[in-house]
Amino acid sequence: MVKDSPIKDRVIINLIKQYYFNKKDYRNLLFFLMSINTGLKINELLDLNVGDVKGKDFLIVRHCLAGIKKRIPLNDEIKDVISRVVKHSKKSDPLFISIRGKRLERTTLYNQFKDMCEELGLEDDISICSLRKTFGYHYYQKSKDLSFLQWLFNQSSVLSTMEYIGISENLSARFNPEFSL
Repeated sequence: MVKDSPIKDRVIINLIKQYYFNKKDYRNLLFFLMSINTGLKINELLDLNVGDVKGKDFLIVRHCLAGIKKRIPLNDEIKDVISRVVKHSKKSDPLFISIRGKRLERTTLYNQFKDMCEELGLEDDISICSLRKTFGYHYYQKSKDLSFLQWLFNQSSVLSTMEYIGISENLSARFNPEFSL
């Protein structure tokens, strides 16, 4: 069984963005952008309605397990794609809809992402589950804040968070040997 890995290379991220943009597949582009920029679970994103995002600067989501509300900023790129996706939609409509007009299902999204990866010749260890890990990996690279990611991903330890986002650095190297109480 192949383990899903985060997309660490920004060139691949931009390749995927360009793929969706060239095909005018704004729905899947939006899902991709929201996944890699928010760290939300697939189900949390698929449960969104148009009213949750249309004309908003922030997304407010209740964590599905812990029940905690998260306030997540939406960047300009996401807001631009949202406006393309929801142009003629009602606030009560699902944000991510299938070609039949129903709420998009996880398996459909998984299969479409897999097909796109094959078409682009991407590695086998990248899947739709890699997107949340991609957010974590790049957030950590910028901030080095594992405690936030541990909270966001609802994980029991920093080590499990590191493993989840594909970080294998030695934490002991970050401790100051001159520190004492």
